[in-house]
Amino acid sequence: MTVYFQIIGVIIIFCFIFSSCLSLKNIEKPSVCITNDSRIFTTKDSLKIYIFDYKPIKNYKSVIFIISGITGINHNNEQEIIELLSNGQHRIVIIHPRGTGYSDGIRGDMDDFSLFIDDYINIIKSDSDYGSNEHPFILYGHSMSSAIAVSVAAQLDLIDGVILVNPPVILKKAKGMSPKWPQYLQYMSYMIFAKHTPIVNMAGDSKWIENEEDQKESDIRSNDSLLVKYFSMNMMLVSKKCMDSIIPQAKKVDIPLLLIYGLNDPLVDQKGCDLLYENWNSKEKRYETIVNGGHGKSTVILAKPIINEWIDKIN
Repeated sequence: MTVYFQIIGVIIIFCFIFSSCLSLKNIEKPSVCITNDSRIFTTKDSLKIYIFDYKPIKNYKSVIFIISGITGINHNNEQEIIELLSNGQHRIVIIHPRGTGYSDGIRGDMDDFSLFIDDYINIIKSDSDYGSNEHPFILYGHSMSSAIAVSVAAQLDLIDGVILVNPPVILKKAKGMSPKWPQYLQYMSYMIFAKHTPIVNMAGDSKWIENEEDQKESDIRSNDSLLVKYFSMNMMLVSKKCMDSIIPQAKKVDIPLLLIYGLNDPLVDQKGCDLLYENWNSKEKRYETIVNGGHGKSTVILAKPIINEWIDKIN
């Protein structure tokens, strides 16, 4: 009887944890806003993918694709990064990945993550500048999107450079960014009972984040209708596989690399960046650490001279 009551108790706890999170829902896709600098790409499975295309001047020098992770990206809130990378000379392309932003797709869940990667590959291959020899092609990834950028680069032959900022090869436990033990119990119950139901908050809990700039970014992300906030356990598993593939993929990529790590990043462990740099297949690689750089945009902004100089050399 004792074992019986223990089992019943565990079931009751799981049911309580499970039911306490049923209200977590993502915002539906906002109405698409097509402008002169945007367009729609139709995937092989008929989804409409939104693309923002910024050309600062007619005769731009190179093309930089800003790769986004599973949360998506709001290009309207990334003007500082767009202008930094463009430097008034380079074309910047931003894709709203399937399931995020203005693009079609289920918010917070996905069965086949390879489709996420394939969208980037197909959009890049269809670009008029890809393989033209006139404009070098550069991929830019920050945090989780670094893993996607490496996966994309490994499957394309005509990429001229890759910029990776704070790639999550090895993660640290960070306040406001890592789950607490009650959340692990929630995740366990969802893994058993509702694998495809969004539960994991990827925006973070800003009140616990110690870095002021990272804290501000978390607040902004939490209230952005173009970004996805909650993800299913299934989505977390498939995206984790992508992150775990960074080192194996890096061993295949013979493309010039600029690797940047913010020394104040509370989430990404520098040991992972060291490992990535060691395993990157190309001999043309550069690794820079940024004093006072956090996990978010602060590292990129502080690294501006390094990034601009490196891009100029690619050209």
